Amino acid sequence: MPAELREDTAAAVLIGLGVLPAGARPTVRPLSGGVANTVLAVRWDGGHVVVKQALPKLRVAADWTFDPGRTAIERDCLGYLGRILPAGAVPELLAFDADANVLVMSHAPEGGVVWKDRLLAGEVDPTVGARVGELLGTLHGEAAGDEEVRAAFADPWPLVQGRVDPFHRTVADVHPELREPVLAEVQRLLATRTTLVLGDCSPKNVIAYPDRVLLLDFEVAHWGDPAFDVAFLLTHLVLKAGHRPDRAAALRDCASAFLHAYLARAGAVAPPDEAVVAELGCLLLSRVDGKSPAEYLTSEHERRAVRDTARELLTAGETRLGPALDAAFAIRSASAS
Repeated sequence: MPAELREDTAAAVLIGLGVLPAGARPTVRPLSGGVANTVLAVRWDGGHVVVKQALPKLRVAADWTFDPGRTAIERDCLGYLGRILPAGAVPELLAFDADANVLVMSHAPEGGVVWKDRLLAGEVDPTVGARVGELLGTLHGEAAGDEEVRAAFADPWPLVQGRVDPFHRTVADVHPELREPVLAEVQRLLATRTTLVLGDCSPKNVIAYPDRVLLLDFEVAHWGDPAFDVAFLLTHLVLKAGHRPDRAAALRDCASAFLHAYLARAGAVAPPDEAVVAELGCLLLSRVDGKSPAEYLTSEHERRAVRDTARELLTAGETRLGPALDAAFAIRSASAS
């Protein structure tokens, strides 16, 4: 059995990997690893790193297992992104232990704020959305023609275990009346293999600085459909509007800034509107009734509003992304009135 990463074992793990000098006196503190990882920040005189270990069973109420070998996926994705994105856009990969599924990376520089926290506080800056769109569009556009990247990320299991099974297929069972459109989207999603997809492009994985953004968490990366990443980011903006209807208009503007910047960089690899709309409907539903519901949607009123929006996207027949987003954010506002 691989050694368990804990606060009291972190120093030994880092010494074993050659990251922490012998004799150093580090301080260790836990970071938010979401539901999928143990994540620790380790600081010592002369160094500051993040060390994470993937959990085989996620910290959610439902039964959700996810192969911890996904840490190798993150290692490979970090290495690739470090080559094609601007300096400072992703952490630096420092060490990796395949047997223990432990990854060590540089700590985020001081002065940044987790974008999710800022959005939940009602602070909506479209510039942040545009910067995320630029990076995501650059990734999708650059990777699309790279046969080595295609081969490295060809196996779709991170998408299936990390998203399709706990999200799409779970809500198809919870909502039999929507089973047909949800499973049709699953079939389309799994059949579309165009470029490298991050699989977790979310505000919780974006640290915003005054002049740039830093992207985090790449363990769901796979060769697949760029519509997934676009819809995943949009899903979280719509969800924030469901929680903060007073900021729905500003969040809609942020979505526009993200899309405009993304399309300018992605070029021909940008997904068609209808793919993003269908995936958006599935993902919204999954963040209420899937295996990892959004923790800040605490009232049934908020959750019902998200279900209504998802149902509209999946059944109304609107395939143009602009009007679909207008409706989604309008429903958010109307639900609180």
